[in-house]
Amino acid sequence: MRLLRPLAWITFLLPFSLGFGLGVTSNSNIFHVIFAFIAFSAWMSFSFIVNTITDKDVDKFHNGRSKDMNLAFQPLVTGDITEKEALYLSILFFIASIFFAWLVNTLFFTLIIIVDIIGYIYSMPPTRLKAKPIGDILCNTVAGGVIFIAGLSIGGANMNPLVILGAFVMTSIFYIPTVVTDFEFDKKAGLKTSAVYFSPKKIIKAMYPLTIFLVVIGLIILLTENLELKLLALLVIIYTIPSVIIVNMNIKEEGLYIHENWLLIPFLLISLAFIIYGIFKILDLFTLLN
Repeated sequence: MRLLRPLAWITFLLPFSLGFGLGVTSNSNIFHVIFAFIAFSAWMSFSFIVNTITDKDVDKFHNGRSKDMNLAFQPLVTGDITEKEALYLSILFFIASIFFAWLVNTLFFTLIIIVDIIGYIYSMPPTRLKAKPIGDILCNTVAGGVIFIAGLSIGGANMNPLVILGAFVMTSIFYIPTVVTDFEFDKKAGLKTSAVYFSPKKIIKAMYPLTIFLVVIGLIILLTENLELKLLALLVIIYTIPSVIIVNMNIKEEGLYIHENWLLIPFLLISLAFIIYGIFKILDLFTLLN
């Protein structure tokens, strides 16, 4: 569990479950849903393992602040798991992710392959984009947007380009604080992440124009789309604006000091709400927002 870090999956469970809740209908196949969530879990496992393999020299500096766990206790740092064992596990989870994705549909299968590739090039050399300015934010933005589309593709409803664009923008906004919380440890390890290269305060300020862009997208959806998407847009606006303000109020020269539950608990609750909502839609228990 320390290798896979399932609590940290919540950051990607949110866009996936949002897509799932919006995309499924009463005609969706329940087995496709089960296979999709297994594929998602396998992708997360694969991505976090390869990230752990290459981050052991960074993680040893960690003190547990603003993370799902104290990364200094991850099993490759402590020696509980060897790098070869971790590599074998990553291969197994990679195979599982594409196998179960193949059982869902062609589009879902393609999107899972894409996020698997992103997980690899984000962490592993020679690309290791997580250690390059903008590369870290870009990888997670694309991964969050693609996994949102994957969630939509399970049922295929609400494949709205404007909503998909909003998902990419929102992922970028909420990934920026995680880059900044790692600033102290990434700097000690000599990594050139976006926060290290641009400074924490400068990179956090990028959340403001992105939030304005997201609000504009949300307002257009409120004016033009169905009730289901209108409520989603309203939720996004109401949640994002105060979140960005709180983050900017807590930024300091040496990094961002904010408790990890500020991100994890709301993300988990919203994810669970949309998973339940999606299940209700599949079972055709209510049609108010259809």
